[in-house]
Amino acid sequence: MNVGHAASRLRSLASDNAKRSKTAVLGDVFGDIENAIRAGVSQVVIVEELRRLGLDINLTTFRSALRRLRARRGGPGSWTAPLASTDFAHSRLDDDMPPVRTTASGAMYDENALRRLLLASRARSEGAATALAD
Repeated sequence: MNVGHAASRLRSLASDNAKRSKTAVLGDVFGDIENAIRAGVSQVVIVEELRRLGLDINLTTFRSALRRLRARRGGPGSWTAPLASTDFAHSRLDDDMPPVRTTASGAMYDENALRRLLLASRARSEGAATALAD
């Protein structure tokens, strides 16, 4: 085996997105994806844009790959996407944003929104129990 030729072919495979997994391709733009999500861009819009750019991916596959990439970067909540240096990103991603956490499966959630939802659910349950007692 010609080692130089083999190394060249392997480098070629590693740079050919058609030969790489979708997770690997998404890994190349992972930081940009996370920035877009934190800026409020929906995953549906991101998937549509990736499809326009030539990556044949559906929403379920995208979410699965995103979960795996988040886990590889040190587990839930350990990776924070760096802010882009554009004015748009700084205007949307400021210090007043709610704390975003990541579940064990890699899903992101707004801690304050979840707290409000749980309190509203508890209040509704207590209201229903009071109404039944009357």
